[in-house]
Amino acid sequence: MSSLRDQLTQVASSNATVAFDRKRRQKLHSTSLIYNPKTAATQDYDTIFELATNALQELIEIDPNFEIFEKTLFSESSISIDRNVQTKEEIKDLEQSINGFLMLASSKWHLTPTLYATEWLVRRFQIHILNAEMFLLSTLNYYQTPSFKRILDIVKLPPLFQPLSAFVRSEKNPTNITMIKLFNDNDFIKLYTNYLNKCIKHKFTYTNQLLFTTCWFINVIAFNSNNEEKLTELIPILLEASAKLLGSTSNDCQIAAHTIMVIFATALPLNKNIIIAAVETILAGYNDKLIKKSVLISIFKLFQTLRGNDNVSQLPSNIYTLLNNKISLVELTEFISTSDIPTNADKFITKYIRSVIRYDHSKLDDIVKLLEKVELENFEMRHIITDLIHLSEIIDDKTKLIELFSYFVSKNETLVIKCLNSLNIATELFEIRLTTSLFTVKDKEQDNTDGLNIKNIDSEKVLGKEITIEPFKEFLEKHSNLIYTKSLSFLTEKSEIFNKLLSLFIESIGKGYSSGLFLSSFLSTIESKITFLLRVVISPAALTTVRIIAISNISKLLSNIDKDSNLFTLVPCLVCALNDVSKNVRQNVRKLLFQISKRPSTKHYFMLKEIYGENKEVPFLDPQDCSSWLSKFLDGYFVDNLDFSKLLVPRANDKILSLFWANQALLIPLPYPKLVLLRNLMNVSKTSSYSYLFETFISSYVESRGTWEQECKLNKTNFIDFETVIVNLISEKEKNNFMIDFMIEALNSSHEGLAEITSDRLIKLFPTFKPPVQLHIVQSIVDSINSDDVSYDTAATLQALPMNADIFVSLLGNVRITSDDGVSDIAKRRRRRSSTNKPVFQRDDVSLMAELHLRKLTILLETLDKSKPVGTAQLLSTLFTVLSDLETLGEDGALPVLYAQETLASCMTNTIDSLKSQNFTQLPNTRADSIISAIRNSQSPQVQNKLLLVIGSLATLAPETVLHSVMPIFTFMGVHAIRQDNEFTAQVVEKTILTVIPALLESSQSNINEEIEFLLMTFATALNHVPKHRRVKLYFTLVKTLGASNAIAPFIFLISQQYSNCINTFKLGDAKGFVEFTKSFLSSFDVADQLKGVCQFFDIVKLLISANSNEKTENSISSRTLFSNGICNYSDLELLSFYKNAFTFVNKIVEDSDSDYYDFQSSLKLKLYSVLLDVTSDSTILESIQENFGSLLQTVVSFINGSKLLVNKTIKEFEDSSSENEVADYQTDIKNTLFSVMSNVLTLLPINYFVNSTLPLLNSSTSAEIRYNLTSVIGKKFESESSKAVDSVKIVIEMLVNRVETDKSDAMMLQVDLKVLSSLAAKFGEKLEGSTITNLLSLGTNLLQSDKFEVKIPSLNLITNCIQILGIKSLSFYPKVVPQSLVLFKELQEGTNTYLRPQLQLSILLLFTAMVKRIPSFITSNLYDLIDIILFSNDVEVSSRLSVVTLMIENIDQKEILKTLHKIWIKKLSKSSSSISISLFLSALESTVESISKKSATSQSPTFFKLMLALFEFRSISEFDNNTISRIEASVHQIANSYVLKLNDKVFRPLFVIVVKWAFDGEGVTNKEIKEVERLIAFYKFFGKLQENLKTIITSYFTYLLEPTNELLKRFISRDLTDVNLRRLILISLTSSFKYDKEDYWNSTSRFELISTSLVSQLSNIDNVIGNYLVKAIASLTTNNGRIDEHNKIMHNLLVEHVKSSTRSSEKLWTIRTMKLIYSKVGEQWLILLPQLVPTIAELLEDENEEVENEVRTGLVKVVENVLGEPFDRYLS
Repeated sequence: MSSLRDQLTQVASSNATVAFDRKRRQKLHSTSLIYNPKTAATQDYDTIFELATNALQELIEIDPNFEIFEKTLFSESSISIDRNVQTKEEIKDLEQSINGFLMLASSKWHLTPTLYATEWLVRRFQIHILNAEMFLLSTLNYYQTPSFKRILDIVKLPPLFQPLSAFVRSEKNPTNITMIKLFNDNDFIKLYTNYLNKCIKHKFTYTNQLLFTTCWFINVIAFNSNNEEKLTELIPILLEASAKLLGSTSNDCQIAAHTIMVIFATALPLNKNIIIAAVETILAGYNDKLIKKSVLISIFKLFQTLRGNDNVSQLPSNIYTLLNNKISLVELTEFISTSDIPTNADKFITKYIRSVIRYDHSKLDDIVKLLEKVELENFEMRHIITDLIHLSEIIDDKTKLIELFSYFVSKNETLVIKCLNSLNIATELFEIRLTTSLFTVKDKEQDNTDGLNIKNIDSEKVLGKEITIEPFKEFLEKHSNLIYTKSLSFLTEKSEIFNKLLSLFIESIGKGYSSGLFLSSFLSTIESKITFLLRVVISPAALTTVRIIAISNISKLLSNIDKDSNLFTLVPCLVCALNDVSKNVRQNVRKLLFQISKRPSTKHYFMLKEIYGENKEVPFLDPQDCSSWLSKFLDGYFVDNLDFSKLLVPRANDKILSLFWANQALLIPLPYPKLVLLRNLMNVSKTSSYSYLFETFISSYVESRGTWEQECKLNKTNFIDFETVIVNLISEKEKNNFMIDFMIEALNSSHEGLAEITSDRLIKLFPTFKPPVQLHIVQSIVDSINSDDVSYDTAATLQALPMNADIFVSLLGNVRITSDDGVSDIAKRRRRRSSTNKPVFQRDDVSLMAELHLRKLTILLETLDKSKPVGTAQLLSTLFTVLSDLETLGEDGALPVLYAQETLASCMTNTIDSLKSQNFTQLPNTRADSIISAIRNSQSPQVQNKLLLVIGSLATLAPETVLHSVMPIFTFMGVHAIRQDNEFTAQVVEKTILTVIPALLESSQSNINEEIEFLLMTFATALNHVPKHRRVKLYFTLVKTLGASNAIAPFIFLISQQYSNCINTFKLGDAKGFVEFTKSFLSSFDVADQLKGVCQFFDIVKLLISANSNEKTENSISSRTLFSNGICNYSDLELLSFYKNAFTFVNKIVEDSDSDYYDFQSSLKLKLYSVLLDVTSDSTILESIQENFGSLLQTVVSFINGSKLLVNKTIKEFEDSSSENEVADYQTDIKNTLFSVMSNVLTLLPINYFVNSTLPLLNSSTSAEIRYNLTSVIGKKFESESSKAVDSVKIVIEMLVNRVETDKSDAMMLQVDLKVLSSLAAKFGEKLEGSTITNLLSLGTNLLQSDKFEVKIPSLNLITNCIQILGIKSLSFYPKVVPQSLVLFKELQEGTNTYLRPQLQLSILLLFTAMVKRIPSFITSNLYDLIDIILFSNDVEVSSRLSVVTLMIENIDQKEILKTLHKIWIKKLSKSSSSISISLFLSALESTVESISKKSATSQSPTFFKLMLALFEFRSISEFDNNTISRIEASVHQIANSYVLKLNDKVFRPLFVIVVKWAFDGEGVTNKEIKEVERLIAFYKFFGKLQENLKTIITSYFTYLLEPTNELLKRFISRDLTDVNLRRLILISLTSSFKYDKEDYWNSTSRFELISTSLVSQLSNIDNVIGNYLVKAIASLTTNNGRIDEHNKIMHNLLVEHVKSSTRSSEKLWTIRTMKLIYSKVGEQWLILLPQLVPTIAELLEDENEEVENEVRTGLVKVVENVLGEPFDRYLS
């Protein structure tokens, strides 16, 4: 029963808001992953289930694990499952199934069936609400996909997922920043880790999920990299996650764990125990070799993060054992050797090696291979070395340590010695312990001792405390296999046997055995004993102490040899021992040699035939000679001197001794003594004297080199030093073939060291060899270039050899394309046809041979390029042949020959330069065809450029070689080269132009113009393709090289055609570019060349024009290259268009534009000035410039004169009227353009040159148009000139004055003449004589009477400028000028003709302005006229007229202005309808008032107030609208206020009374039409403004209008007056007066009673729109009188009267509002009156009008409560 109750309770709680809420249930059903809500709402569960089961079947086919859900979530019964009525157990099972499905489906969300299958869980089981957490966790790694976006839109977000809320029902997917916020929450990351654990447990992980997890764990670590506290919190979470991942059998899981742990340990260094535990876990989970790389790298990196002193200690034994079981030392070494991951592993390797030293001695032999693959820090090596030293004390087999210590000594010998010293172990003693020699650096103290005294050293210190020393007998039995019984020389014994015996000998010494006992026991014969000890003495493997013991024992043994034996056979080896670094050894050897020298010199040499080998007889000197040599040697030898070579052969080049010692060096079988003897011998004797002895040795050395290398290694001899000495046997000027063969064999051998040493020797000796030998050697090197066995750098060696041109000729001659199939022979001049060669090159053997040939040829060319030998004609010829060869390889063989061609081009250039320096002039068998062909066929700009440089160099050396191919060269350059945008190409092209063109011009004198035009045509055509920043320099170089005098004009002509085409096709940007380019281009030339070029351009155009009308001329120019681009075929209109555009183009390039101001170089004008005005300029240059300028000007003028003829010649007949009109337009445009050209050409000149050029032309020209334009040019020219040009100005003025008389009949000419005279007078008037200006003024005055307006304007301007200059001196002209100007202005006002009216009005205004400035006192007489002109010059800009107003006020007495303003207003302006005129008038009045002094203001105050009242009355007569009138009055009020401020009370008070009487009584009204209300409104506005400005000062003035105002208020009450605006103004005026009363003016009872009654009575009929004004007025009056109780009572009683029940609602309402405002302002003073008011308020609270009641309740009562400080209800009760 209880179970049923629980179920019912659960159902009730679950369904409380769902099951019984139909709308919510529908909404829940319509939520879908796939469908929109409308569609989803119409679907039933059967339909959804069917789609879901079909999708599940598809998933089962992909992954059979989905099959389990057929019986649960996707069973038929699931349609009827309602999780709201299930038991806890059933719900738990359902949850598990859903979670299992979501985890399994997590990897399939990119598949459509997953979407449809999950749709069932959403619709049936509401997993988006009830399983939202798992739903989101399983799909989170898809956060950037549309699927996740859809899930996010329907899911109910759990609390931990709140960062995603911003993207719910948003168009955007969650961002990376959002994901960081999500994972940065520790609770969320724990949740996600638990989910990940479940996936790992059920084996549901997959790559994308693990990648997502790893990335975001890493991002969280990176995000908190500076937050150590946060990282510390993450430690347990991330380590737990990593442990779970490592526990999985999945490789992906383990790699993810490796990555997370490594990144985390890098961000936050973990302690050693955590790292060890992590490594143990990693190794425990490692079972698949596929992840070995990840395992090792993670272990490396983890250990690399360790900090502190203990970071390289050995691994714990269990970790080492586990590691050894999983990864062997061999695998580890192999991984480090082959891994391409740049991972630091030094700490792990150090720990590992220290572990091997401690736990596993069997691996000591293999550690060196591992060490060779890593770089350890010094402190890490120190730890390992110290461990090994400690190990050497306890290990029995110390030979295992020899290789390790040898490695460390080779890496850092000093460090090993420091480690030994720190443990108080001597280096020699340690060497004895290891029974080998290790160190090359010995202690300094040791050099001064006799070595270690073995007898005094405890054997425990040598061998170690743990080692027990057996008796010698046991030692002998143990090593009995090494007992040597032969009587042979130990010098010839195998090194392995000697080394074992030597090691045993050292061990015996270390164990304290007697050396004599050892020798007698292990060596049975005297020969073997002596030769063994002798070998010990000269063996680098023996210790210093051991060598000293050996020398001592030899000395003892010598006494056992019979006296008849000559011991000189031992001397060569002992001499080698003198090369020992130990001074003690050298001293003992010297003693031993003295001992030998004292023996008799018999002929019986000791072991003569056995010493260097059995039955090998050694050639020795005569015994006496030997004895003599030894005595001299010992006499001259000093122990401190290591170099004894001069004692070896006392006399330089002593052949006998040289041969003797050479034989000793040859026959001695050991490498070290052989090295010592040869090195010393080479210091004193030339190797050529004895090298032949070594023929057999040298010939077989390369073959036996391995044996010698092994011997050096066993004998601890430096093999490089040994081999260097052997190679040094090759002598200068070597003649022996076997030596040459050895050298070649050594170079070609696979032994890199030998080849390098031989190469160095060859480079040193090569210059001493004879040419045949040099060629033989070099040829062998070249032949070996393609060999894979060569181990040295053949190219570097070749380049280091100083080879001459003949050698290169031979080498290049031998490197040819030759085959049995007869592919193109290099000797042939022309390349064979591709059709023949290509099939041959397709054969593999031929193709391979061609590649090898190209490689060999390339290296040869590189060598030649670097060597730069002295050039010869034969070498150059050979290089031309090679060029053809390379073209064959490139074109037919499709081989990459570009680099070889570039190198070859450099070689050719170097050779040509060398030939130039030798003054070569003839080059037989050299043609440029091959270069041209290569240039054309190459696709590389670099190759083309370098070959062009070759052409250029060749042209300067042998022009005739290049000339027959020059046109293809320049055609190529125009099409290809100059289009490249790089500095090198530009330099190449320029250099080619500079070198080839002069040769071309020199050889083509007969048709030089044709050549020039062809080149210009070629390059000009390519102009658009040339980079803009390279154009000027390139084309300047071209034209300058061709000759500026001949090339500039054709070039401009060609560019003008392109400009014209751009204009016709509306490419205005390109057209502008052509202009800018041409200006910059021309600026690079001299001024004379520029002028000449422009002049010749017109000649070319003239030729084209004549050709159009003359068939003979047309035929002659059509064959010229310059006209071969189709211009002769233009139609008539096209030609006219070209002429117009061409002239425009020229005009633009000669004009001085604004841009030229910033670019001096491109300004022709500035360059012309700099030459003409420079006093140092050469007269010849000046004459040339003047001549060219004159020609240019004459040409332009002739074109202007013939412009109509030009058009007529071009157009034969008109097709229709439209064509005729078009032609007329062209004619006009061409003429105007030519005029502009003339103008710009003239303005190029300095002013004196300009005047001298222009005036004659002006006087001589019969064309009015030309004279007009010339005069205009004169005016423009002088605009930019300084006052220094005044002399020229006088000349021009004189000429123009004369021209005025001549041009009287021509208005246009007269106009321009006067205009220029006016501008000259304005600019230079101050510098001109007064008579000149007076004459001009007279001229202007006379012409002012002209009946042509065109003449009047410049006349007025001239008069104005003259008056401006003359000032008072012009007074005599005043009567003539002013009346005429006024008449003219009147005519303009009255006339209907508007032609030139604005200009005339402005001119007249400017004239009077000049008079105001210069003669202000005289203009006063015409002040009315002046103001009239200002106000009514309606066609002049207002700003200009305002400026004149300002000027007038500044210069004329303000009193006069004020009078005149009053006069003009009354007479004229008040009747005007021009708002602009009135505005100007008010501006003038305002400015006058602001400027007028107080004194003048006082005197003119009646006039001003009359004007003010007249302005007030303007309202009644004006046609303007109300707003305009109001703005006018506002201005008047402002002006009046300003004026009043300039008056005192005594002056103003009477005037104010006049204004009051005017307003209230109508006294002084001039306009009878004005109404009383209008007067009152104007007055109260005026008075209101006064109150705002004067405040308290004017309060007492209310006396004059108190009674009138009170009467007005009464009239409003009685409704005699109803004007709302007037009533508002009165109320505002009263309010201001009450507010500004600081003198208790309104506290007067009489005034208060008078005004309060009328004011309060206004409540009875106040208009709602102005009710607030009344409220403020009453409140202000009450506030003003608040301190007077009697007045408060009066006001209270008056107000109460208006809230009685009988009053109207509106009256009550405004009264209540008044009371509310009063109580808010003076509430405390009115509290005493509150009891009287309470009944009234109570009555009002029950008023029938809701608005009244509400106003009292919410307004008045609240204010009263605020004043009382307590509720008002208690008063009502």
